Amino acid sequence: MILNENESKNLLTKILGYSKADSVEATLSGSNSYNLRFARNSLTTNGFIDGLTLSVSSNFGKKTGSVSTNKFDDESLKAAVKNSELIAALSPDNKEFMPPLGPQSYSEAGNYSSDTENLNSGNRSGLVSYVLDSALSNDVTCAGFEEDEVSFTAVISSNGLFAYNKGTNAKFSSTFRTKDGTGSSRFEKIYTDINKLGSKKLSDKAVIRSKLSMNPEELKPGRYTVILEPSAAADMITLCLNFMSSRSADEGRSFFSRPGGGNLTGETIAGSNVNIYSDPTDVNAPSVPFSGSGEPRNRVTWIEKGILKNLHRGRFWAEKTSQPSISYPSNILMTGTEKTLEEMISETDSAILVTRFWYIRTVDPKTMLLTGLTRDGVFEIKGGKIIRPVKNFRFNESPVNVLKNLLDIGKSEKSVGTETDEFPIHVPPLKVANFNFSSLSDAI
Repeated sequence: MILNENESKNLLTKILGYSKADSVEATLSGSNSYNLRFARNSLTTNGFIDGLTLSVSSNFGKKTGSVSTNKFDDESLKAAVKNSELIAALSPDNKEFMPPLGPQSYSEAGNYSSDTENLNSGNRSGLVSYVLDSALSNDVTCAGFEEDEVSFTAVISSNGLFAYNKGTNAKFSSTFRTKDGTGSSRFEKIYTDINKLGSKKLSDKAVIRSKLSMNPEELKPGRYTVILEPSAAADMITLCLNFMSSRSADEGRSFFSRPGGGNLTGETIAGSNVNIYSDPTDVNAPSVPFSGSGEPRNRVTWIEKGILKNLHRGRFWAEKTSQPSISYPSNILMTGTEKTLEEMISETDSAILVTRFWYIRTVDPKTMLLTGLTRDGVFEIKGGKIIRPVKNFRFNESPVNVLKNLLDIGKSEKSVGTETDEFPIHVPPLKVANFNFSSLSDAI
């Protein structure tokens, strides 16, 4: 269910009126979502999901209690507020309690598209039918998922805060497998505007790649120059951001800790060609301009010309360290060049091309060492050409090593990684030296 800004504010104001707490915060969120699922070259299910949820947090001093509900009659709303107050009364003091925010100013959001919200069943089936027809005509098997969603979030506090955002997402993913089971390729994209999806181009490339990846040959594990396609690069860049906590660094618990105390802000941590930032108003990856607590999100430079410029910092730690608060961002962008992936390949004497990663997990937070697998197409490059598919690898590598060892950067594009979910990302393909493949994997 979608409520407009006035409807949301009126409902949340009513919630505040029920409160007897010292302070209160409330968040209202809702969505309408349509989807089509297909497998083995046929549609299997279609669905519609809508929802509306209210979360209330009541505070007495430094005691906090929270309750969520999806019932919106007056008695249920009153009960939710009262129960949050009862929980708060029973709770211990939160030593890191921060009072609710007061009035804030926000950047104008661009994460909404009327074309996505108003998509009809014919449009959806048209997206999927091309993929199905392409798979059938090329004698491969496809499975995938299409979803288009409109959602909103509204936040209010008894200290005068009110924030509202309405946004859309169009998501489409599909995996193609060859009939002999040895070749696989996949695409996944998420856009605010359904018109940017380009499912035909994605499908055509995936069909070609699935056949190109057939009968992969074994290549000895070791350290190689790699070209990470944007999906794989998205995981590396976003997971790096996850470790960029000012508090963890200041407390000596992260890669970004400075020996002897403090953090590495101002130090060179990557190649001079690395520029990474966040900006909810950027048209390439528009996002919500405020955090879950209503804190404004503005443009933040994380790494500029290889130099660490900022770490994200919550309000409590900001106050404790007398530093500005920098909320965890709602998007991530890396500056690229005009060079295409094909041009990067043609200029490469020897490398491994990685389509995407899978099942990435942390091995050592202090060094940002990650482990994971390659999936859906790994290829050996020689003399500027893809010469053969190779078996999948397990890797043990750190995102910071990826950024340090950059040899070349391509053109940035909207990307989705295995571990990035719906987080808006705009990153380029990356050519990286000395990437560590630790063992082989028989997965396709």
